[in-house]
Amino acid sequence: MLLSQSIQSRPSSAAYSPPSTASPTFYAMKCINHKALTKTTEDLLINQIKLLKQIKHENIVEMHDFRWDENYIYIVMEYCAGGDMSTFIRSRQQLTEARARPFVQQIAKVLKLLNEKGISHMDLKPENIILTSSDRPILKVADFGVAKHIEKQGSQSIRGTLTHMAPEILSSSPYNNRVDLWSVGALLFECLFGRPPFSFKTVNELIDQIKSNIPIEISNDARISPECRLLLENLLQRDPNKRISFPDLFLHPFISNDLSP
Repeated sequence: MLLSQSIQSRPSSAAYSPPSTASPTFYAMKCINHKALTKTTEDLLINQIKLLKQIKHENIVEMHDFRWDENYIYIVMEYCAGGDMSTFIRSRQQLTEARARPFVQQIAKVLKLLNEKGISHMDLKPENIILTSSDRPILKVADFGVAKHIEKQGSQSIRGTLTHMAPEILSSSPYNNRVDLWSVGALLFECLFGRPPFSFKTVNELIDQIKSNIPIEISNDARISPECRLLLENLLQRDPNKRISFPDLFLHPFISNDLSP
């Protein structure tokens, strides 16, 4: 693939367009220095490449190609001009329910595919969701580095980001793919209220709140519909056995109106 000059770049990634007299198609390229990779980060990168080769969906960022030489690994990805959801939320402080709902519906479509394939993303958060534009954006789930196939017996490894991590991941008990459901609840909470479900000043304080048995509080004054409130409460159940199931999520009235096959 022949690529022309960079139109937008960061130290490890850039957006390129193929040289053409016709309307250009833009791609995002990650250029990763072999020497900068530890064994752990290399494993995460390989895991992401393998999974992105397996799963294709309109709401998952597409990997077009990857190459490597003695110095660098090059990953050519779908280019999304809207930035990540974290920036989108911060620029507006918080989103209305009407604005947040299509995002959660699109994430549900991705979860439906992942659930069918027995895959858990393990790190759903606004920073790992990118948008095609800032005006009426389409959502794309990205960063599958810590995603994994979860077997029937469950898993016990600690993966993900604390602010959006399901409580059972920090316990010593095996967990299943319902951890992603908690993360969706945390993400919806952040969309609506401009912050994650936990307020904290230190990491230890955050960990204590995650391990606590105190229910997540949703203000009675919150300007959200009863169905939105019910979904939040069902997603943010600390006990995974009481948390909404995947089939019930897909049929929930907040989700199902737009969840096409």
